[in-house]
Amino acid sequence: MEFGVCTLSVVAVRERPDHKFEMVSQLLFGELFEILEQRNGWYHIRIIHDSYQGWVSVDQVETLEFDEYQALKNQISTVTGDLLSFIQDKTQQTSFPISAGCSVYFPQDGNISLGGRVFHYPGQLLDLSKPQPELITNHALMFLNTPYLWGGRSVFGMDCSGFVQLAYKMGGIKIPRDAAVQANQGETIHLIHETNPGDLLFFDNQEGDINHVGILLQEGYIIHAHGKVRIDMIDHNGIYSKEKNRYTHKLRLMRRITSG
Repeated sequence: MEFGVCTLSVVAVRERPDHKFEMVSQLLFGELFEILEQRNGWYHIRIIHDSYQGWVSVDQVETLEFDEYQALKNQISTVTGDLLSFIQDKTQQTSFPISAGCSVYFPQDGNISLGGRVFHYPGQLLDLSKPQPELITNHALMFLNTPYLWGGRSVFGMDCSGFVQLAYKMGGIKIPRDAAVQANQGETIHLIHETNPGDLLFFDNQEGDINHVGILLQEGYIIHAHGKVRIDMIDHNGIYSKEKNRYTHKLRLMRRITSG
């Protein structure tokens, strides 16, 4: 099996091996993956962080030797903590912006070696050596007004489950990529007045399928990605939008995840 790493700001992960097909997720700078198959200039990959599978262009990622991949995987990683910052590619003498939540693997003096290239990151780092669920709401609030983007999971655009996954990642907790799978994690909360800040609230459509997720901020308020990352009111019925003067999402399930 071959391995790789993302060395761009963000890379689209697509449903099928062609740029015209749907983006189902994204790789962020520093994230590792296994290469399952190569076809017509595309890699079929499994992302290490969440085991999510999809296709990436071979021109947008770097392959790794097994020893380098294993060394990176075994390190307790840190992630970028600034909402948006610049990283320098010292090998190619360029710089580019990266989002909060990118993996940087214990940089020495701010220098990171990935795929035979050296990068320099001077910004804030978050230590992932132990879960910090109490900080999840703070991380979530950083992304207020980020535009909605199907398959997105960065400050450049994110969907509801990508937003939740990234806020949890920054709190040192790994959760799956999609809302319906996230709903199987942690423990169930039966009454909304028993929820705590950072708990996940799930919502379903008319067919009863879970299709939306958000993070409880405090009693009566939720932060979620709907059009943009926004704060709305929440009660036992669901999400209530003052702007639209109606409920926009029907509450289905509440879960608490404190480790992972």
